[in-house]
Amino acid sequence: MPARRTELTTVSDRAWQHPWLSVERLIRAICETRWDKATRPKAKAMFKRAIEERTRIRRAGWMN
Repeated sequence: MPARRTELTTVSDRAWQHPWLSVERLIRAICETRWDKATRPKAKAMFKRAIEERTRIRRAGWMN
């Protein structure tokens, strides 16, 4: 019987996804999570980078 998988999914497991889907999922996860005062600045910086990446993807034409 195979062992049960309990570890988290890694980025390599999502290699099949389009870049815009990965970025959209990241933005959604950041917006849905409540952040405490210690982690809020990191989340805010990550959110800003994700928005910039989404803009680059749209300009590159991945959405078409």
